[in-house]
Amino acid sequence: MMIKIERESPPKDTGLDKKRKEELRRIRKLAELGELKSKNFRSLWSSEPKVKNFLYGSQHGKCCYCERTRDQVEVDVEHFRPKAKVKEAENHPGYWWLAYSWENLLVACKKCNRKYKESKFPLRDESKRAWEENSDLGKEEPMLINPLEEDPEEFIEYDLSAKFMAKAVGKCERGRKTVDELTGINDERVMQERVQMAKEYRICAYLKNDSRSELRLMGDEGLHTYVSRRSEFSGFARFYFREKGFI
Repeated sequence: MMIKIERESPPKDTGLDKKRKEELRRIRKLAELGELKSKNFRSLWSSEPKVKNFLYGSQHGKCCYCERTRDQVEVDVEHFRPKAKVKEAENHPGYWWLAYSWENLLVACKKCNRKYKESKFPLRDESKRAWEENSDLGKEEPMLINPLEEDPEEFIEYDLSAKFMAKAVGKCERGRKTVDELTGINDERVMQERVQMAKEYRICAYLKNDSRSELRLMGDEGLHTYVSRRSEFSGFARFYFREKGFI
């Protein structure tokens, strides 16, 4: 499950910061001419090591959507609002003015980014979509949960029944849209990996209920590790142990 991303202020001396104004001037002209394409963007977010290192480290090496731990070469820098086009809005130029904005950058595994999210960015009300650089983004109501600004645990839970073990379930329309269509949270492979983690959680819960203090301590240490923000699937772990009454 997605978790709320808590990151420090980004570095100030990266190529992304130094070249942002220059790049925006260039792509603004292309946008005004209606000639802006994805290939026109210089990927300062990936070509500048400090940028990707910061984003990757802030997320503890985990995908911002499915929360799998990936090597840095296995993740893409993800634009929450698509930079070059929007699948749901024909002729939309993309949120090009946010292409180099820290607030719009995350890291996602290639499966979530390329197979599921792509250039999708549905809104509750399409008439409120921002089309221009100075548009008020606050009027938009994205269906995709933003882990930088929102706590995904308020929108997503899990089905712990034997039949649907570890399947993410949306608590509301936005939650359902996020887990069912816009991310790989319920990708078959991801679910299988969560099921394997659930087996470890059950052992941990068993230890915590043991009458022997040394085993209960082992269970406590395991729980602390599993729910840590640094751990893979920590959102799922927190839900699991909360449902079992341990936190």
